[in-house]
Amino acid sequence: MRCNCRKCRERAAADKTIVSPTETVVRKNTRTKTIRRIHPTEIVNVNRTIIRNENYFPVTERTVNETIVENFDCGRDPNNNRNCRRI
Repeated sequence: MRCNCRKCRERAAADKTIVSPTETVVRKNTRTKTIRRIHPTEIVNVNRTIIRNENYFPVTERTVNETIVENFDCGRDPNNNRNCRRI
């Protein structure tokens, strides 16, 4: 503790105070958090009964040969069929 005497005042005048820039200290607090992700699954058991219906359709097959004749009048020019008309 300093008093206000001459000796202390001279000593105080000789003292020099130097202030350094503020040092920044960053404290990181890390905590681990657990997230539980639940993916539920539903299993459905299906008991299936299949009923087989058998249907019979007896078929008789025959063949018919058919010929169709169409007649057209196409005029005189065999290279121009746009003028063809059904007769």
